[in-house]
Amino acid sequence: MLEVDAVVCKNLICADARKRGAMNTKGLLRRASAFVFSTALALSLLAGSTPATQANAATKKNDTIVILHTNDIHAQTDQTVGEDGKVARIGFPAVAKYKKDMVKKYGKSNVTLLDAGDSMQGENIATVSKGLNIIKIMNKVGYDVAIPGNHEFDYSFDNMLKLVGSARAEYLCCNLTYLGTGDTVLKPYVIKNYGGTKVAYVGVDTPESFSKSTPEYFKDSKGNWAFSFAEGNDGKDLYASVQKNVNAARKAGAKYVVLIGHLGQTGTTEYWRSDAVVKNTTGIDVVIDGHSHEVYSQNVKNKKGKNVIITQTGTKLENLGKITINKKSGKIKAVTVKPTAEDAGVKKYVDGIKAGFSDQMSEKLASSKTILYTMNPDDAADRIIRERETNLGDLCADAFKTRMGSDIAIVNGGGIRVQVEKGDITLGTAYSVFPFNNTPVVIEVTGKQIKDFLEFSYRKVENDENGGFAHVAGLTCTVDATVSSSAVENDKGEFTGVKDGKYRVKDIIINGEALDLNKKYTVAGTNYTIEQCGDGNTAFKGYKEVKAGSASYNDADLFAEYLKKDLGGVIPEKYSNPLGEGRINIITK
Repeated sequence: MLEVDAVVCKNLICADARKRGAMNTKGLLRRASAFVFSTALALSLLAGSTPATQANAATKKNDTIVILHTNDIHAQTDQTVGEDGKVARIGFPAVAKYKKDMVKKYGKSNVTLLDAGDSMQGENIATVSKGLNIIKIMNKVGYDVAIPGNHEFDYSFDNMLKLVGSARAEYLCCNLTYLGTGDTVLKPYVIKNYGGTKVAYVGVDTPESFSKSTPEYFKDSKGNWAFSFAEGNDGKDLYASVQKNVNAARKAGAKYVVLIGHLGQTGTTEYWRSDAVVKNTTGIDVVIDGHSHEVYSQNVKNKKGKNVIITQTGTKLENLGKITINKKSGKIKAVTVKPTAEDAGVKKYVDGIKAGFSDQMSEKLASSKTILYTMNPDDAADRIIRERETNLGDLCADAFKTRMGSDIAIVNGGGIRVQVEKGDITLGTAYSVFPFNNTPVVIEVTGKQIKDFLEFSYRKVENDENGGFAHVAGLTCTVDATVSSSAVENDKGEFTGVKDGKYRVKDIIINGEALDLNKKYTVAGTNYTIEQCGDGNTAFKGYKEVKAGSASYNDADLFAEYLKKDLGGVIPEKYSNPLGEGRINIITK
């Protein structure tokens, strides 16, 4: 307001000077000063404040850097309300409105909005456009900086590059390099100047991306690894990559360094966790984290004993993260907020995109009298689809075996993304269950390969989540979880064998007969899981392809056909038990 008043004052003085003729400079300045003071006083009285109060507000505006952040959005676009009547997911329109509010309060040059990965995949609005719709919305919201998570690669490496090229946000990653030259694929860091205070943003993505996206996307035409995530030496290579770029940013003049990491903590590889990176580096002031879908704000000591804030906001826009840095005191504060007011323009934009495919997705396929589970009935935060058999896992595996005509079928738990509630099941539901656009295929492998596949798949049973947990059809087995897994993996999380031939998986029965290690069997599943070594499971390498996939037919299409044609639109009673039919017997005592 004062800037506008000064312009008004100048215009009035010029008009007055022209009217009165020559006037000495001191007189002009006295008149100008009197005008500015009287105008400011009048405005402050109208606003219920004093000139001193306004000056303090202006100082606060210039002294505060605001960093807003999201992570693991997974294409959640809209605001949703929980059973308690409170907002559960804030949605993109609320993010946009809150950013505008912060800009109004602190000034555009002091506010940055960023994302810590896994934004472009997870809901139909992303699947139908291979992530592009989410990029368009994020552009509209006003994201400034972002990094790729593992799921940014789900539609192929080339598609990730196209999406990044369409983004207004600057995408960063210090540890993704092309092995042919050693160059980083994306910029490792960027420095932003907030009125003389420089803040560096360094991006880092988990090396779990190799196995938690599609491993083949990171290889050349000969099957050799073409890219690296600095995955070697039990975390040391990752720490070195981060440290190198933190040092470079400091040398380039950054007063503060913010690490934007898709690293996570619970359920992730121990030495690639965000807290492990902090403990083994120096020079980082705050870590904006993602990947593990948690909500936290922690203080973790770095290599020199200095406290570093690590913060994460959950998943699917449960919250918005807000970091403030006081330029004068250097105090850094991290909180989560839950804004509910929405930006009307962004909401209209999102609704317009969704309207383009909503009619198609509303087609009814079946109805169910039971919940088909991905989550623990007794713990809504426990993704049991990645830990044990469920009725939805059985249903999905049966769909592949029936539609593809194989001896057995395998579906990875991490590929089954949403729980199916009672009532109507639509095409949109099918695409939400299977959002990755993977291709159904049939391969031929030996019984020994199947045993190895299951051993690696069930290596974490009763210990941790595993996206590679195998849901099966045409097969039953026992997993002795009282015996430690002897499955061995390399630094990329790939299966390399079973130590000393000690298996925890036993009593494998295929269609009523004991598994023959030398016999060949046909296996149905997605290309990701059984051909492309998804989740690092390489046991089927050397397979013979029996039925190739088609670009026009994906896993969601297959699931939809099974519900509508094979089940006649009704989910049978056999799927009524939340923990399935007992195909995978887990011994825990």
